[in-house]
Amino acid sequence: MGDKIIKSRQSNFDLLRIISTISVVLIHVNATVANSNNISLVGFNICSLINIITRFSVPCFVMLSGAFILNNERNADYKHFYAKSFYKIGIPLIIFSFLMLIISEVSAVLKGAGLAEPVLSLLKGNFNNYWFMFMLVGLYFLVPIIIRIKNTISKKCYTIGSFVWLFVAMISQLTSTYSVSWAFGIIFSFVGYFLVGNVIYENMSRIKFKGLYFIFAIVSYALLFLYRGITGFSKFSIDVYSNWFSPLIIIASICVFIAFSGIKIKINLGKLSGYTYVIYLLHTKVYIALLKLFEKFIPSVTGNYIVYIAIVTILDLIISCVGAMVYDLLWSLLEKKFNIKEKYNNWVNKSK
Repeated sequence: MGDKIIKSRQSNFDLLRIISTISVVLIHVNATVANSNNISLVGFNICSLINIITRFSVPCFVMLSGAFILNNERNADYKHFYAKSFYKIGIPLIIFSFLMLIISEVSAVLKGAGLAEPVLSLLKGNFNNYWFMFMLVGLYFLVPIIIRIKNTISKKCYTIGSFVWLFVAMISQLTSTYSVSWAFGIIFSFVGYFLVGNVIYENMSRIKFKGLYFIFAIVSYALLFLYRGITGFSKFSIDVYSNWFSPLIIIASICVFIAFSGIKIKINLGKLSGYTYVIYLLHTKVYIALLKLFEKFIPSVTGNYIVYIAIVTILDLIISCVGAMVYDLLWSLLEKKFNIKEKYNNWVNKSK
Protein backbone atom coordinates (compact mmCIF):
# COMPACT_ATOMS: atom_id res chain seq x y z
CA MET A 1 0.00 0.00 0.00
CA GLY A 2 1.06 3.57 -0.63
CA ASP A 3 4.12 4.92 -2.36
CA LYS A 4 7.48 3.26 -2.09
CA ILE A 5 9.12 4.39 1.13
CA ILE A 6 12.84 5.01 1.49
CA LYS A 7 14.18 2.81 4.27
CA SER A 8 17.25 4.91 5.07
CA ARG A 9 17.46 7.12 8.13
CA GLN A 10 15.53 10.34 7.61
CA SER A 11 17.11 13.18 9.56
CA ASN A 12 14.17 15.51 9.00
CA PHE A 13 11.97 13.22 11.08
CA ASP A 14 14.77 12.79 13.63
CA LEU A 15 14.79 16.58 13.92
CA LEU A 16 11.02 16.62 14.42
CA ARG A 17 11.37 13.99 17.16
CA ILE A 18 14.08 16.07 18.89
CA ILE A 19 12.06 19.31 18.66
CA SER A 20 8.96 17.49 19.92
CA THR A 21 10.96 16.26 22.92
CA ILE A 22 12.11 19.81 23.68
CA SER A 23 8.50 20.96 23.38
CA VAL A 24 7.24 18.29 25.80
CA VAL A 25 9.80 19.35 28.42
CA LEU A 26 8.83 22.98 27.82
CA ILE A 27 5.13 22.14 28.26
CA HIS A 28 5.74 20.57 31.66
CA VAL A 29 8.11 23.24 32.98
CA ASN A 30 5.83 25.97 31.67
CA ALA A 31 2.72 24.40 33.22
CA THR A 32 4.37 24.26 36.65
CA VAL A 33 5.32 27.95 36.46
CA ALA A 34 1.90 28.95 35.09
CA ASN A 35 0.12 27.23 37.97
CA SER A 36 2.08 29.33 40.44
CA ASN A 37 -0.18 31.40 42.69
CA ASN A 38 1.88 34.59 42.34
CA ILE A 39 2.14 34.68 38.54
CA SER A 40 1.15 37.99 36.92
CA LEU A 41 -1.46 38.33 34.16
CA VAL A 42 1.27 39.11 31.59
CA GLY A 43 3.31 36.14 32.73
CA PHE A 44 0.22 33.94 32.61
CA ASN A 45 -0.55 35.02 29.04
CA ILE A 46 3.04 34.25 28.01
CA CYS A 47 2.78 30.81 29.60
CA SER A 48 -0.55 30.25 27.85
CA LEU A 49 1.02 31.09 24.48
CA ILE A 50 3.89 28.67 25.14
CA ASN A 51 1.39 26.00 26.14
CA ILE A 52 -0.52 26.40 22.88
CA ILE A 53 2.38 26.49 20.40
CA THR A 54 4.06 23.41 21.86
CA ARG A 55 0.95 21.22 21.64
CA PHE A 56 2.05 19.67 18.34
CA SER A 57 4.64 17.62 20.24
CA VAL A 58 2.66 14.60 21.43
CA PRO A 59 0.54 14.27 18.26
CA CYS A 60 3.73 14.43 16.16
CA PHE A 61 5.38 11.77 18.35
CA VAL A 62 2.41 9.48 17.76
CA MET A 63 2.26 10.26 14.03
CA LEU A 64 5.98 9.51 13.70
CA SER A 65 5.46 6.16 15.40
CA GLY A 66 2.54 5.33 13.14
CA ALA A 67 4.42 6.44 10.02
CA PHE A 68 7.26 3.98 10.47
CA ILE A 69 5.82 1.14 12.54
CA LEU A 70 2.67 0.62 10.46
CA ASN A 71 4.73 0.75 7.28
CA ASN A 72 6.75 -2.34 8.23
CA GLU A 73 5.03 -5.56 7.15
CA ARG A 74 7.12 -7.64 9.59
CA ASN A 75 5.28 -5.93 12.42
CA ALA A 76 2.14 -7.87 11.47
CA ASP A 77 3.77 -10.86 13.17
CA TYR A 78 2.56 -10.66 16.79
CA LYS A 79 5.48 -12.47 18.37
CA HIS A 80 8.15 -10.66 16.35
CA PHE A 81 6.73 -7.22 17.03
CA TYR A 82 5.90 -7.69 20.72
CA ALA A 83 9.32 -9.20 21.43
CA LYS A 84 11.12 -6.42 19.58
CA SER A 85 9.01 -3.69 21.22
CA PHE A 86 9.43 -5.08 24.73
CA TYR A 87 13.20 -5.03 24.35
CA LYS A 88 13.22 -1.54 22.87
CA ILE A 89 10.66 0.34 24.99
CA GLY A 90 9.47 -2.11 27.64
CA ILE A 91 12.78 -2.73 29.41
CA PRO A 92 13.73 0.97 29.73
CA LEU A 93 10.20 1.78 30.93
CA ILE A 94 10.40 -0.91 33.64
CA ILE A 95 13.90 0.17 34.72
CA PHE A 96 13.09 3.87 34.99
CA SER A 97 9.65 3.31 36.52
CA PHE A 98 11.38 1.28 39.24
CA LEU A 99 14.11 3.91 39.79
CA MET A 100 11.66 6.82 39.85
CA LEU A 101 9.36 4.89 42.16
CA ILE A 102 12.23 4.40 44.64
CA ILE A 103 13.03 8.14 44.50
CA SER A 104 9.34 8.98 45.04
CA GLU A 105 9.06 6.57 47.96
CA VAL A 106 12.15 8.03 49.64
CA SER A 107 10.74 11.53 49.11
CA ALA A 108 7.39 10.42 50.56
CA VAL A 109 9.13 9.04 53.66
CA LEU A 110 11.05 12.28 54.18
CA LYS A 111 7.83 14.28 53.85
CA GLY A 112 5.91 11.93 56.11
CA ALA A 113 3.46 11.12 53.30
CA GLY A 114 1.91 7.75 52.54
CA LEU A 115 3.99 5.17 50.69
CA ALA A 116 1.02 4.00 48.64
CA GLU A 117 0.57 7.28 46.74
CA PRO A 118 3.52 6.90 44.29
CA VAL A 119 2.52 3.29 43.56
CA LEU A 120 -1.11 4.26 42.91
CA SER A 121 0.07 7.14 40.73
CA LEU A 122 2.17 4.73 38.66
CA LEU A 123 -0.72 2.28 38.25
CA LYS A 124 -3.02 5.09 37.13
CA GLY A 125 -0.49 6.15 34.50
CA ASN A 126 -0.04 9.75 35.72
CA PHE A 127 3.23 9.03 37.53
CA ASN A 128 6.05 11.27 36.25
CA ASN A 129 3.98 12.07 33.14
CA TYR A 130 4.30 8.41 32.19
CA TRP A 131 0.73 8.42 30.87
CA PHE A 132 2.28 8.88 27.41
CA MET A 133 4.39 5.75 27.77
CA PHE A 134 1.40 3.64 28.83
CA MET A 135 -0.63 5.09 25.95
CA LEU A 136 2.23 4.17 23.61
CA VAL A 137 2.27 0.62 24.98
CA GLY A 138 -1.44 0.42 24.19
CA LEU A 139 -0.84 1.58 20.62
CA TYR A 140 1.99 -0.91 20.18
CA PHE A 141 -0.30 -3.70 21.37
CA LEU A 142 -2.68 -2.85 18.51
CA VAL A 143 -0.01 -2.63 15.78
CA PRO A 144 -0.20 -6.23 14.41
CA ILE A 145 -4.00 -6.02 14.39
CA ILE A 146 -3.98 -2.67 12.55
CA ILE A 147 -1.49 -3.88 9.91
CA ARG A 148 -3.54 -7.03 9.26
CA ILE A 149 -6.72 -4.98 8.84
CA LYS A 150 -4.83 -2.50 6.65
CA ASN A 151 -3.73 -5.33 4.36
CA THR A 152 -7.28 -6.61 3.89
CA ILE A 153 -8.98 -3.34 2.93
CA SER A 154 -8.48 -0.89 0.08
CA LYS A 155 -6.14 2.05 0.33
CA LYS A 156 -9.07 4.45 -0.03
CA CYS A 157 -10.97 2.77 2.79
CA TYR A 158 -7.89 2.83 5.03
CA THR A 159 -7.27 6.52 4.34
CA ILE A 160 -10.85 7.60 4.94
CA GLY A 161 -11.15 5.37 8.00
CA SER A 162 -7.98 6.88 9.52
CA PHE A 163 -9.23 10.46 9.28
CA VAL A 164 -12.73 9.46 10.43
CA TRP A 165 -11.17 7.80 13.48
CA LEU A 166 -9.28 11.01 14.33
CA PHE A 167 -12.46 13.05 13.84
CA VAL A 168 -14.44 10.75 16.16
CA ALA A 169 -11.60 11.00 18.71
CA MET A 170 -11.82 14.80 18.50
CA ILE A 171 -15.56 14.78 19.16
CA SER A 172 -15.18 12.24 21.96
CA GLN A 173 -12.41 14.09 23.77
CA LEU A 174 -14.01 17.53 23.48
CA THR A 175 -17.40 16.37 24.74
CA SER A 176 -16.15 14.43 27.76
CA THR A 177 -14.02 15.14 30.81
CA TYR A 178 -10.46 14.96 29.52
CA SER A 179 -7.91 13.33 31.75
CA VAL A 180 -4.37 12.36 30.79
CA SER A 181 -4.52 9.07 32.61
CA TRP A 182 -3.94 5.49 31.58
CA ALA A 183 -7.37 4.89 30.13
CA PHE A 184 -8.60 2.95 27.14
CA GLY A 185 -10.30 6.11 25.89
CA ILE A 186 -6.96 7.89 25.56
CA ILE A 187 -5.34 4.93 23.80
CA PHE A 188 -8.10 4.56 21.25
CA SER A 189 -8.26 8.32 20.69
CA PHE A 190 -4.55 8.49 19.85
CA VAL A 191 -5.00 5.62 17.39
CA GLY A 192 -6.39 8.37 15.14
CA TYR A 193 -3.06 10.23 15.08
CA PHE A 194 -1.25 6.89 14.76
CA LEU A 195 -3.18 5.99 11.61
CA VAL A 196 -3.12 9.47 10.07
CA GLY A 197 0.66 9.66 10.52
CA ASN A 198 1.01 6.45 8.51
CA VAL A 199 -1.39 7.63 5.79
CA ILE A 200 0.40 10.96 5.36
CA TYR A 201 3.83 9.31 5.34
CA GLU A 202 2.84 6.79 2.66
CA ASN A 203 1.43 9.57 0.46
CA MET A 204 4.14 12.16 1.15
CA SER A 205 5.34 12.36 -2.47
CA ARG A 206 1.88 13.49 -3.56
CA ILE A 207 1.84 16.48 -1.21
CA LYS A 208 3.17 19.62 -2.89
CA PHE A 209 4.60 22.84 -1.41
CA LYS A 210 5.28 21.26 1.97
CA GLY A 211 6.94 24.42 3.30
CA LEU A 212 3.60 26.24 3.15
CA TYR A 213 2.29 23.95 5.85
CA PHE A 214 4.45 25.80 8.39
CA ILE A 215 2.39 28.90 7.58
CA PHE A 216 -0.85 26.95 7.96
CA ALA A 217 0.35 25.75 11.38
CA ILE A 218 1.21 29.32 12.45
CA VAL A 219 -2.22 30.55 11.34
CA SER A 220 -3.88 27.75 13.33
CA TYR A 221 -1.94 28.70 16.46
CA ALA A 222 -2.73 32.39 15.96
CA LEU A 223 -6.45 31.64 15.70
CA LEU A 224 -6.27 29.43 18.77
CA PHE A 225 -4.50 32.07 20.84
CA LEU A 226 -6.92 34.75 19.60
CA TYR A 227 -9.91 32.59 20.47
CA ARG A 228 -8.57 31.91 23.93
CA GLY A 229 -7.88 35.61 24.42
CA ILE A 230 -11.44 36.51 23.44
CA THR A 231 -13.05 33.87 25.66
CA GLY A 232 -10.73 34.65 28.56
CA PHE A 233 -7.61 33.22 30.21
CA SER A 234 -9.52 31.98 33.21
CA LYS A 235 -7.39 28.94 33.93
CA PHE A 236 -4.35 27.02 32.75
CA SER A 237 -5.44 23.52 31.89
CA ILE A 238 -5.80 21.00 29.10
CA ASP A 239 -9.15 22.25 27.87
CA VAL A 240 -10.75 22.91 24.50
CA TYR A 241 -7.97 25.37 23.67
CA SER A 242 -4.97 23.15 24.23
CA ASN A 243 -6.47 19.66 24.21
CA TRP A 244 -4.45 17.30 22.00
CA PHE A 245 -7.71 16.84 20.07
CA SER A 246 -8.75 20.47 19.67
CA PRO A 247 -9.59 21.02 15.96
CA LEU A 248 -6.93 23.69 15.54
CA ILE A 249 -4.32 21.62 17.42
CA ILE A 250 -5.06 18.69 15.11
CA ILE A 251 -4.67 20.92 12.04
CA ALA A 252 -1.47 22.52 13.38
CA SER A 253 0.06 19.16 14.32
CA ILE A 254 -0.65 17.61 10.92
CA CYS A 255 0.72 20.71 9.19
CA VAL A 256 3.93 20.59 11.25
CA PHE A 257 4.32 16.89 10.44
CA ILE A 258 3.90 17.52 6.70
CA ALA A 259 6.16 20.58 6.73
CA PHE A 260 9.03 18.65 8.34
CA SER A 261 8.74 15.95 5.68
CA GLY A 262 9.89 18.52 3.13
CA ILE A 263 13.00 19.61 5.01
CA LYS A 264 16.34 18.42 3.63
CA ILE A 265 18.97 17.74 6.32
CA LYS A 266 22.40 16.27 5.64
CA ILE A 267 23.45 15.96 9.28
CA ASN A 268 22.86 12.56 10.87
CA LEU A 269 20.68 13.14 13.93
CA GLY A 270 19.93 9.46 14.56
CA LYS A 271 22.06 9.17 17.70
CA LEU A 272 20.59 12.25 19.37
CA SER A 273 17.08 11.24 18.29
CA GLY A 274 17.68 7.85 19.88
CA TYR A 275 18.12 9.50 23.29
CA THR A 276 14.66 11.14 23.25
CA TYR A 277 12.85 8.16 24.77
CA VAL A 278 15.02 8.04 27.90
CA ILE A 279 15.04 11.85 28.08
CA TYR A 280 11.26 11.68 28.39
CA LEU A 281 11.50 9.04 31.12
CA LEU A 282 13.93 11.21 33.11
CA HIS A 283 12.85 14.81 32.55
CA THR A 284 10.01 15.12 35.08
CA LYS A 285 12.07 14.33 38.16
CA VAL A 286 14.86 16.58 36.82
CA TYR A 287 12.75 19.70 36.30
CA ILE A 288 10.96 19.26 39.64
CA ALA A 289 14.35 19.16 41.38
CA LEU A 290 15.57 22.20 39.40
CA LEU A 291 12.47 24.25 40.24
CA LYS A 292 12.93 23.52 43.94
CA LEU A 293 16.62 24.46 43.79
CA PHE A 294 15.88 27.77 42.06
CA GLU A 295 13.09 28.64 44.49
CA LYS A 296 15.36 27.94 47.45
CA PHE A 297 18.73 29.32 46.32
CA ILE A 298 18.03 31.77 43.46
CA PRO A 299 14.47 33.06 44.06
CA SER A 300 15.20 36.30 42.16
CA VAL A 301 15.21 34.40 38.85
CA THR A 302 11.71 32.99 39.39
CA GLY A 303 10.14 36.43 38.90
CA ASN A 304 11.24 36.64 35.26
CA TYR A 305 9.03 33.92 33.78
CA ILE A 306 10.59 33.73 30.33
CA VAL A 307 14.15 33.51 31.69
CA TYR A 308 13.06 31.13 34.44
CA ILE A 309 11.28 28.76 32.06
CA ALA A 310 14.12 28.93 29.51
CA ILE A 311 16.88 28.18 32.06
CA VAL A 312 15.03 25.29 33.70
CA THR A 313 14.06 23.79 30.34
CA ILE A 314 17.62 23.99 28.96
CA LEU A 315 19.15 22.55 32.13
CA ASP A 316 16.53 19.81 32.23
CA LEU A 317 17.29 18.83 28.63
CA ILE A 318 21.05 18.82 29.21
CA ILE A 319 20.86 16.77 32.41
CA SER A 320 18.31 14.34 30.98
CA CYS A 321 20.36 13.96 27.79
CA VAL A 322 23.49 13.20 29.82
CA GLY A 323 21.43 10.69 31.82
CA ALA A 324 20.25 9.08 28.57
CA MET A 325 23.85 8.86 27.33
CA VAL A 326 24.97 7.26 30.58
CA TYR A 327 22.10 4.77 30.43
CA ASP A 328 22.92 3.96 26.80
CA LEU A 329 26.57 3.37 27.68
CA LEU A 330 25.82 1.21 30.73
CA TRP A 331 23.19 -0.82 28.88
CA SER A 332 25.59 -1.39 25.96
CA LEU A 333 28.26 -2.62 28.36
CA LEU A 334 25.80 -4.97 30.05
CA GLU A 335 24.59 -6.26 26.68
CA LYS A 336 28.14 -7.10 25.62
CA LYS A 337 29.25 -8.58 28.93
CA PHE A 338 26.23 -10.83 29.46
CA ASN A 339 25.09 -11.25 25.84
CA ILE A 340 21.65 -10.00 26.89
CA LYS A 341 20.29 -9.28 23.42
CA GLU A 342 21.54 -12.55 21.96
CA LYS A 343 20.10 -14.58 24.85
CA TYR A 344 16.82 -12.67 24.60
CA ASN A 345 16.54 -13.33 20.86
CA ASN A 346 17.40 -17.01 21.38
CA TRP A 347 14.73 -17.30 24.05
CA VAL A 348 12.17 -15.64 21.76
CA ASN A 349 13.08 -17.94 18.85
CA LYS A 350 12.92 -21.07 21.01
CA SER A 351 9.47 -20.19 22.30
CA LYS A 352 8.03 -19.94 18.80
